[in-house]
Amino acid sequence: MKDRRPLWEMILILTYTILGLGLYSQVEEEISFEVKMKKSGLEAFIAAPQEKSFMDHWLRFAWQTAWDSTFQSLDPKTVVDSSSHKILLTGDSMCEGLMFRFREYAAHNDHELKTVIWYSSTTIGWSQSDSLSKLIALYDPDYIFFTTGSNELFIRNIEEREQYIQDIVSEAGERKFIWIGPPNWAEDSGINDLIEKNVGTDRFFESKNLQFERAADGAHPTWSSAAVWADTISTWIMRKSRHKILLRKPVRS
Repeated sequence: MKDRRPLWEMILILTYTILGLGLYSQVEEEISFEVKMKKSGLEAFIAAPQEKSFMDHWLRFAWQTAWDSTFQSLDPKTVVDSSSHKILLTGDSMCEGLMFRFREYAAHNDHELKTVIWYSSTTIGWSQSDSLSKLIALYDPDYIFFTTGSNELFIRNIEEREQYIQDIVSEAGERKFIWIGPPNWAEDSGINDLIEKNVGTDRFFESKNLQFERAADGAHPTWSSAAVWADTISTWIMRKSRHKILLRKPVRS
């Protein structure tokens, strides 16, 4: 093993030299032998404002960039809004099964839920009436959960429904809004694709590929299956929807 004592001796010599010069810089009188020992100016160097070197600027830039990327450039679309919301759940009869579980979510996450069901309603009915506008005026919701389409799974000339869908979206305005797709019990003629096209992927929850236990009519999910449906929708809202709000899963009562 190499003897490292010379290295440590050099370090100590340099340390003592720097300390000595620092102390001498504090003395008012200059020490004089046969020659005059000039002060180092160390005190003035430390006290004086220094011009920033290239390295100073680079380090500042690197630090600011790291700060911005970590804290100041967070995409608002990834942030979950934890504030309380007034939620309006409305649409066709599929709201009924979802309503009970969403009540539990609302209570658990400090939201307020209002549910209005228009049985057997279609996009035509909602478009040609002012029902949604009246509900918005009555309840002033922050967030609208809308579900309609189950009664239009097998219609022909599906493209004719596009304007009706656009009317509903327009009526919702700038409020937070999601359209919960129908829980298909058979392949549809295009209503799901048409809704998603006009609403947007991050505002349309596609339900048609989920597995459901069905009630006696073969169409509506059972209450327990609808509760699982609501759980899945809530997870999607927090993770993938355009407007993410806090919907922590409550313990079943």
